[in-house]
Amino acid sequence: MVTWGGAQEAADGGIDVSVKDAGKLLKPNFVPRSTTGYQVKKHSMGKSACTKEMQSKGKVKQVIENIANQHGAYIIVSGKDDCSEKMLADRLTGMKAAIDALANKKNLKLDFYGRDRIITWLRSHPGVSLWARHRLGKPLSGWRPFERWAATPAELEDEFLVDDHPCVLFANLASKASQPLLDGIKLARDRLKPAGSAVRITGLSGVGKTRFAQALFEEGVGEGHLPSSNAIYADLGDDLTPSASELVAHLIANDSSAYLVLDNCPPDVHRLLQKKVAASGTKLRLLTIEYDISDDKPEETEVIHLEPSSEQTVSKLVQKRFPGLGRVNADKIAEFSGGNARVAIALSSRVDADETLSKFSDEELFNRLFSQRKGPSESLLESAEVLSLVYSFNVSPDEYNDELSALGRISGLDRRTLHRDQAELLRRQLSQQRGDWRAVLPHALANRVAKRALENLPLDDINAELFKQCNVRLFKSCAHRIGYLHDFQPARNLADSWVASGAPLHDIASCDAELLTCLDYIAPVFPETVLTALETATKTAGFASRSNPHFNLFVRLLCHLAYEDDQFDRAIEVLLRFAETEEKGENNNSIVGQMKHLFSLYLSGTEASPLRRQEFVAKLLKSPIPRHHEIASDLLHAALEVSHWSSFATFGFGARKRGSGWQPKTRQERIDWYVGFVGLLQRSLESNKLHEAKWAKEMLAPNFRSLWTLAGCFDVLEEIVRAHAEGGAWPEIWMSIKSTLYFDGEKHEASLLERLKELEKVSAPNDPYSEIEAYALSNTWDHAELKDGIFSESQKKLGDKIISLGELACADPKYLEQMGERLWGRHFDALWYFGKGVARGSSKRGETFEFLVGQLEKSQLDQIYPVLLQGYIHEVHDGDANQARQLQERILEVPKLKAHFVNLLSSVPIAPWGAKKLIDLAKAGELAAWQYTHISLGRKHEAITDDDLSELLSALLEADGGVAVVFQILEMRFFIDQNSDYVPTEVLLAVGRKAITKMAAMRRDEIGQFRSLGFGRVADRCLIASAPSDEVTVIVKLLCDGIQNYRLYGFEMGECLSPLIKNFPELVLDRVFSHGDRDDNEDLLSHSLFRDLSYESRGAQLNDASVDRLIAWCKGDQTLLGKIAKSVRTYSTAEAGEGPSSNPKRVVLSDHIMALLNVVEDKSSVVDIIAANTWPSGWSGSLADILERRAEAFAALMEHSSEEVCQLAKTKLRIIEQSIRINRAQEIEQSSRREQRFE
Repeated sequence: MVTWGGAQEAADGGIDVSVKDAGKLLKPNFVPRSTTGYQVKKHSMGKSACTKEMQSKGKVKQVIENIANQHGAYIIVSGKDDCSEKMLADRLTGMKAAIDALANKKNLKLDFYGRDRIITWLRSHPGVSLWARHRLGKPLSGWRPFERWAATPAELEDEFLVDDHPCVLFANLASKASQPLLDGIKLARDRLKPAGSAVRITGLSGVGKTRFAQALFEEGVGEGHLPSSNAIYADLGDDLTPSASELVAHLIANDSSAYLVLDNCPPDVHRLLQKKVAASGTKLRLLTIEYDISDDKPEETEVIHLEPSSEQTVSKLVQKRFPGLGRVNADKIAEFSGGNARVAIALSSRVDADETLSKFSDEELFNRLFSQRKGPSESLLESAEVLSLVYSFNVSPDEYNDELSALGRISGLDRRTLHRDQAELLRRQLSQQRGDWRAVLPHALANRVAKRALENLPLDDINAELFKQCNVRLFKSCAHRIGYLHDFQPARNLADSWVASGAPLHDIASCDAELLTCLDYIAPVFPETVLTALETATKTAGFASRSNPHFNLFVRLLCHLAYEDDQFDRAIEVLLRFAETEEKGENNNSIVGQMKHLFSLYLSGTEASPLRRQEFVAKLLKSPIPRHHEIASDLLHAALEVSHWSSFATFGFGARKRGSGWQPKTRQERIDWYVGFVGLLQRSLESNKLHEAKWAKEMLAPNFRSLWTLAGCFDVLEEIVRAHAEGGAWPEIWMSIKSTLYFDGEKHEASLLERLKELEKVSAPNDPYSEIEAYALSNTWDHAELKDGIFSESQKKLGDKIISLGELACADPKYLEQMGERLWGRHFDALWYFGKGVARGSSKRGETFEFLVGQLEKSQLDQIYPVLLQGYIHEVHDGDANQARQLQERILEVPKLKAHFVNLLSSVPIAPWGAKKLIDLAKAGELAAWQYTHISLGRKHEAITDDDLSELLSALLEADGGVAVVFQILEMRFFIDQNSDYVPTEVLLAVGRKAITKMAAMRRDEIGQFRSLGFGRVADRCLIASAPSDEVTVIVKLLCDGIQNYRLYGFEMGECLSPLIKNFPELVLDRVFSHGDRDDNEDLLSHSLFRDLSYESRGAQLNDASVDRLIAWCKGDQTLLGKIAKSVRTYSTAEAGEGPSSNPKRVVLSDHIMALLNVVEDKSSVVDIIAANTWPSGWSGSLADILERRAEAFAALMEHSSEEVCQLAKTKLRIIEQSIRINRAQEIEQSSRREQRFE
């Protein structure tokens, strides 16, 4: 509980603000104890004044003693003092002296808050800071703390009216059903609580978006309101200082915990700010509001769409605002407004209390709304008509080809008249303003007036102006408006004229991005026409292709056109044409990925019947085109999904009423959906083509559990299992049935559980061969028994089971013969156990091995996986290492196995003979270099000595592709456990340097793969200070030569250059710099080596070297010192753990540049270098912010011991500060222009 009151100088007993019963404070800060008292003074409080304030007649005040008894805190706050460390200590000493006589003085925490600490607290609570500025009469322009953000008059009650009418839609939820307001409020609050979150509220003008946002912070609306003290609000339609972008940058820089609420925020501004907030890692949350209802769903943003309120709620609002109108009039107004509160309030203010509206027509109500109490104005209405014809317009005569004049030519009105009338519309609150942009609003009014324009204006006059290339923005804006008038014939006529022969949209295959945006806007007006146009365009070569730069727009549009059942087949066929050109597995804006949504049980975005969709998949399965079969597989995966449906698309299509697509209304309809698609697989199972049946089994087995437990397809699944899986004929589905019993058995009623158990018995292996096949030709993690109990114990039990089956198979070789190629065709981990079992069951292991080799040689496989032999050799090795060696050597004599020698050798610890054999093979070049990477995995290389490994790697360096292999092996060799006593020998380090030398002689396109192999660890280990200088000199020369002739890029070689610069700066400098005058080549090389961070956050830099060694290398040569000064980094980050020094939160002048400044004779040249480097060569975000941070660091030069430096710094700093002002003004103007738009 917090209590306060009274003036600062009023008698108060010693406490101005009291905090009581605050509970346990997890992070005590400005309120340090659960009981805390504050005494606030506006004047300065010195040491003696603090003592006097806390005592009365020489004794501690009773209120302070009471706080001490409660182990509380007492704090004096001064609005005057700005304390240094000494000043604070003096005041605390005075406070301690005041309580010296208290017996329990140790229980009392004392502190003193000067205005510096108060400002720090305000900065951490931006909402309160805004409130304080308002109270002081120094508000930021356009920025407001929490208050009434909605346009409720101050004298009226601002109750948030709620009912059960579903009007809040969460676009990111699996269920796209609208929710009541209070449920929507709760969900919105939950989405905004995580730091860095972003939420966007969309909806038509007048549906209550701003009031909804305000309610999120109101204590009386639902539960768990957001902290209003942290809320900051602005309408981007206002003139803001600072701009939204600047304030976000400021809040991020100060790590502020704030909720930034931006009204009328365009989509591109939201995306820009969201990316800044997400990337910052701060506690900032972003809530934006906009009336646009297009497919606006930015990434990493929760989108909330508000639909109109119920007529009952709007009627209630009207009665509260205008109690004299009565219930009847309020109901009529609510009906006319269609749930739009803004229209209702505007109309209500134009009705007299003694009028009755029950018999008024909509036209009469519209006239009343438009004319208000100023009487009818045909001129104003005529202007409003043409201004409503576009979604928004610009009133500046100098921008966008003077849009008011263009609209004037359409309407026959002069520009002055239109300008006057748009201003009158603003005064009547029938339009909105954002900078130079205007829009007639709300939409209900604008659409109605636009219809009048289309009735009154000739189409030829409209098109004559819109078809001009200079008016393309106006054309798009008109298309935006027309897209909401699909039910109005003149709108359809206008749209038809745009696709007519010779019109801009006639040949959509040749349209540019601007015109295609127009097509996208007007598609809801005539879907049939657009679909026909797309079908026609597919006849143009390259149109229906992923290589079409606009394919994503067409695919999204086709998904919208596939909504109606009778248009689905045509739309999906065009989509298929696009999808055919996409590679399998494409994830970036995948065409097939968007098609899959159309085949989802929920959130499909189409009303196409299940049967129609099943027939399309069936057609693909019958197609002879392999790509069609791949697409069918993806669509079936989507159709068989039984939970966790999601959609990243919005289903709006202009003003057409659309839902999320067909979905089952009954349980039987849901079952029929799945049974229909399973039926397609059933047909393939019965096919006489083995590959089709195999594919169907691979599709169905993993889905059995979900189709049985969640989808309830009991009958069809039972039929399939009994027909195709009896007696272990289909091991994969048997394992799925076992998993279903294990995980879901308890969820089944008795009769269903019995059916499932019976299916498990039917499908279980019923003979030794079937059991061997089921367990050996699988992965162990697919068996339900592995999940039972302690994992290690279950794994051993399952492994023992498979080993025993291997022993059984060895006893009767016909089992192995029958399994044939399947023993080698896939990588099943169970085959390792099975191989152990075969070896364990053999009394003549050499002969059995030869039998297995013979079976493998019979196979016709292009790729073999000898997992079984790995297990076999492992088991043999456990009993007889010499025999295992014989088997491994035998592998080299088998052509189909020779390539797998390294892998099979690594199946047991590599013995010295094995290492020698690897060396011999590498020298002879008998195996591909990449095969040797097997020894880098699982620490297998550790059994090889450094000498042997060095010899092996030296041989590999001469092989094709061997350099990359050597780096991969050394990267793992040098990945040394911190508890290990292993230290690489010099002979191995020498091989590493040889690898680096070879790499430095290569081209960058050859080196690309190395960069993911961790060659930085190899460079750090091999290029240590004790490395031979002659070897290092060669590496330095190769790298520098490569960078100079563009064979290499310096920024890509940072991991190699850094240890060279750190440990061998003299060798690097000898190569880079001549000892003469300036050289253009050395300038370029110096920049590439030391300063080019074009693509990486951290590259090599000369600052990695000791500055003393750099200065010593120069030997007093002033020219060289100047070159070094130009090459070192001027600014360095002042806070550890931040990103690149190009744009951290705080920077200082680097130690290197300051040391060089102190030793050079011509100090002005170094000051010039520092000043020049204040401007970054490239940057992201605000240049003014970067310059400001660097200017703070640069200002340190004004305290330099050299008067010359101080004076130069003052001159340069004025130039930097002027640049900051210019860039800041430009950025504000750019932000305002970007933020103050309607489209």
